Amino acid sequence: MNLSSEILISEREFDTEDDAADLMRKLGSRLSTLQNEGALAGYQVVTLTEAGDFQDEDIDRALVESVTLGRLPAIYVNLTHRTGSLTMHDAELNSLLAKARMRLTLTCPPRTG
Repeated sequence: MNLSSEILISEREFDTEDDAADLMRKLGSRLSTLQNEGALAGYQVVTLTEAGDFQDEDIDRALVESVTLGRLPAIYVNLTHRTGSLTMHDAELNSLLAKARMRLTLTCPPRTG
């Protein structure tokens, strides 16, 4: 199976860590459903609230800060897709991420795995 992935970072500023955690839970809940329905091969959603979170979660700090300009909290999303398998959920997924103000920051090319 060929897999590719996309990294998305939140563009919006959050008033509190709770606001970021709430959005992370909402995204995670819907992404879980989409994965169960076959629209995604996998996903990761992380809220970054302090500098140590980058190392703890093994997330590239420079990549995140290229979008957030160093603001925390921030949300990091890693989506894994089966390459070439468009699903009926693609429009919903794109809408969900746009409404959450997630910016596509990095696309990882397909790999066999």
